[in-house]
Amino acid sequence: MNVGRVDVLRFIDQPVSEFDMPTHVYDGERLGIPLDPESLYSFYALLREHYLGDAALKTIASRNYTMAVLAGESGLRAEELIHLELCDLFFEAKKLQTRYAKATKGSGKRVRVTLFTPLARDTVKFYLKQHRPQILGADKTQYLFPSRSGQRLTYTGIHSALSEMVKVAQKQKFQVASHMGWHWFRRIFATRFIERFPNQIATLVSLLGHMSPGTVHCYIRHSQAWMDKQMQLVLEGATKWPSIGD
Repeated sequence: MNVGRVDVLRFIDQPVSEFDMPTHVYDGERLGIPLDPESLYSFYALLREHYLGDAALKTIASRNYTMAVLAGESGLRAEELIHLELCDLFFEAKKLQTRYAKATKGSGKRVRVTLFTPLARDTVKFYLKQHRPQILGADKTQYLFPSRSGQRLTYTGIHSALSEMVKVAQKQKFQVASHMGWHWFRRIFATRFIERFPNQIATLVSLLGHMSPGTVHCYIRHSQAWMDKQMQLVLEGATKWPSIGD
């Protein structure tokens, strides 16, 4: 009888199994944050120096780097990056749109407008002027990031591109883990946005293309340094709280 009660309690304590968790949420969680949000611009700077500067195929390296910048600055998914077209860029309005959403097996095609920051705009402009025209068949496609043969970049191809950049960073002793994936750029985008604009959760929901704030909270991954700083601020503020004897 007691054993049965213990089993019930254990079941209640763990109502959700790993098989119930969405893959993009559960995958890699136990491995920790592969790249602290505060390190994003340092990561970009390292890639500019050691990836773009040393790459034998500078055109492809520039394409890959530009995708990384857009992912971190605009919160785009990997599927959205490879389906992004030239007509989706609005330089004057400082916005870009994606019409792909979570692939055909997800929520399907859905237009979403998100940020097109100064860094993203300058990076894309340089790529469009100096490197995209050098990709074979680029003049015959509207895809912003075509493959080496001028076709739509594959899912395998975009993940290989990121793996290549991560290895370059690791070679330079930069703190980025091997399980860094494209979805982490999206999480970093959400985390940095809410750290800077804590009262704009509704705006973040819209930028990410989600339906509710609950989903967005799963994306926010503060670094330990940020958490320590916030805790220290709370402790400093606690000195103003009334004591038990007051």
